[in-house]
Amino acid sequence: MTNEIPTKYIKKIRRAYINPGLTYVLNRFCDLFLFSINVYVDINEDPEKVPSNLYKFLKICNSFKLFKIMSFQEIKDISQQRIMLDMPGEAGKVILTYEILIKDEVYLVYEIIKRSKPIVSVILTDILLNSAKLGSVFKTSKIILERSYDIESSVDEMIYASMTGITGGFAGAFNRAILFKEDGNDFRVHRALGPADESEAHMVYDAFETLEMDILPYLQGYTNNMEYFSNLEKNIKSISIRKRVLFKNQLLNKAFEKNATIKSPVSNLDESLVHALGLRGEIAFSPLKISQENIAFYLCDNRYDGKPITDEQLEILDYFAKQSAIMWQNKISLNLLKEEAEIDMLTKVGNRRGYEKYISSLSYQKSQSIAIASLDLDNFKDVNDKYGHQKGDEILVTFANIAKKNLRKTDKIFRYGGDEFVVILHDVSQTNVVNVIKRLQKQFFAATNCTFSAGVSYGESSNISQLFDDADKKLYEVKQKGKSDLIF
Repeated sequence: MTNEIPTKYIKKIRRAYINPGLTYVLNRFCDLFLFSINVYVDINEDPEKVPSNLYKFLKICNSFKLFKIMSFQEIKDISQQRIMLDMPGEAGKVILTYEILIKDEVYLVYEIIKRSKPIVSVILTDILLNSAKLGSVFKTSKIILERSYDIESSVDEMIYASMTGITGGFAGAFNRAILFKEDGNDFRVHRALGPADESEAHMVYDAFETLEMDILPYLQGYTNNMEYFSNLEKNIKSISIRKRVLFKNQLLNKAFEKNATIKSPVSNLDESLVHALGLRGEIAFSPLKISQENIAFYLCDNRYDGKPITDEQLEILDYFAKQSAIMWQNKISLNLLKEEAEIDMLTKVGNRRGYEKYISSLSYQKSQSIAIASLDLDNFKDVNDKYGHQKGDEILVTFANIAKKNLRKTDKIFRYGGDEFVVILHDVSQTNVVNVIKRLQKQFFAATNCTFSAGVSYGESSNISQLFDDADKKLYEVKQKGKSDLIF
């Protein structure tokens, strides 16, 4: 008798296949079970006559320090092969006989649960239930990923789907999920999902007469350009927190650095944020890194049912947060690639659809200083009426070519419609913006004897829609005053 495994069995042990589900259960069990389990093995002296489950168990013993082989005895009688597990405490012995070892793997697990003392059985059953829950999480993730493959789906739709997974009872089961996105020197509430108050929370929970089976029915609630995901978002949309305040918090700053999901007592957070969001107890915090930039984070809690945030919830949040970041980045990249296909056939610059897609992707990137110019060729209808559309097309092409020659690769130009163009300049000073537009006006006039008017707005890319509206209003003012000018 020995506790060493003879060489003749090693090859069979190495080749033994362990179900990944069982590996997960054992990993969790080793984290939770504080005592060692002594293992006693009776094995046939002929390696070919040993049940595969016995080899699997020996491989487990070699992989997890929790299991300690105390004796390894070779025997002649095939039917007397067995494994005995000796756990601490009374009635701590579990014997797996030859009849059990030759059955399917599932029976082996069942017999261990059935024959173990109650505390071990409870731990194993709890682990199995939680691992089964992960199956629901992966199903939800699969549905979200399939949606993301749709070329027309947006980053916003993917965020909605991920937040539904985070809050849905079929996956994360958080009461609330709030997405903060970088906005200049702040992180501002970008999207939020969950009840707005106690009354709405009770109404939501009372509405579930049947089980929440999966995410599909909830995804049908999303519509393009959805203003608010929930009443909660409507109430807290204006809330922001200074970056310097957030990064001053050592725990949250470390989470950003490690790209890790953590939970924190609300007492560790900025008081103004706690008050504004009505936080209680603890929160879960999960950063979203896009191209190595800390561009956003999820803040989640169990505000209304008061339940502690579990390790499983943290794992699920971490999974969906990282999935969100990947889909976010992929959608931005895809939109930028699609831009090449969204070209105006005449002028070879971006078209109206290309513009809409570009500003959508820009709003999800790191905020930066930009200028947006709304341009309109003066008296263009008269040119078409007097000289014909072919001449008009030549002038449009000439303008587009002059603009492209004077713009950098990082700048963008789009034919917004007819004789209207939009130019977006990145990382440029206000003085340089004016110089660029005036240079375009001078060169265009020299080439065509025609002029254009411009309205220009300058600010942060996170406010691009507002900047465009401002530029358009300024263009209208120029047109009213006599054209061939610009208003900044």
